[in-house]
Amino acid sequence: MTTYNTQQKKQLMDFLKKHPEQSYTIDEIAAEMNADPDFANPPGKSTIYRLMPGLAEENLVKCFAGKRGTKASYQIIGGESCHFHIHLKCTDCGKLLHMSDKDSHTIADDILKSGGFALDLGRTTLFGLCEGCRRKGNHT
Repeated sequence: MTTYNTQQKKQLMDFLKKHPEQSYTIDEIAAEMNADPDFANPPGKSTIYRLMPGLAEENLVKCFAGKRGTKASYQIIGGESCHFHIHLKCTDCGKLLHMSDKDSHTIADDILKSGGFALDLGRTTLFGLCEGCRRKGNHT
């Protein structure tokens, strides 16, 4: 698949890089970019909808399916290196953490040995509470 680095794609990636620990719906991305003075002529919502699947396919963003009746959210990830580890998503603050490659492979190997199931590490996300939210006593 041919990819193009348009100005709109660059702006979208710049916005996501500016907020690496936050996930956004497309509506939120469009609103935040319009409100941010760093983005003089941000892409429209339809352009963002068009760009996101390609960014996910290029392993530049991760898509988190919304709960029933809610919209999916997107968050920047670490590119190609994200193929080799499990992601940890805080259900309270939205932070995306990266498990070490070694720990990810240990878990994947244990699952393969015990259940015969091979995990796709680049597409595996575990949900829970990050250390900061646990310390604050947040339990959503």
